[in-house]
Amino acid sequence: MVEAVEIAGRTFHLRATMRALRNAKTQDGVDIQTLGGDPLDIVVLCYHFACAGAQTQGTELTMSRDEFEDIVTPADLPTISAAMEKVMAVPTKKK
Repeated sequence: MVEAVEIAGRTFHLRATMRALRNAKTQDGVDIQTLGGDPLDIVVLCYHFACAGAQTQGTELTMSRDEFEDIVTPADLPTISAAMEKVMAVPTKKK
């Protein structure tokens, strides 16, 4: 599943992949197992999901994690969190 989110007037497509989770852990020390309420960890994870989402659009996210963090404001966090919950949801079977 890919979910679009708008940040600073730009649309980012988020996709939760195992590689994105691994990159967040190995490159930035953000582990989904211990993810708490730290907004910085959420933004870092969002960055890795945006990198994975860009690939589904046939592009590459050219900004660095630091550049991504610079455009995110506290007002963006509810939107980011909602989009990340959607992409990380485990699909359920309909009866």
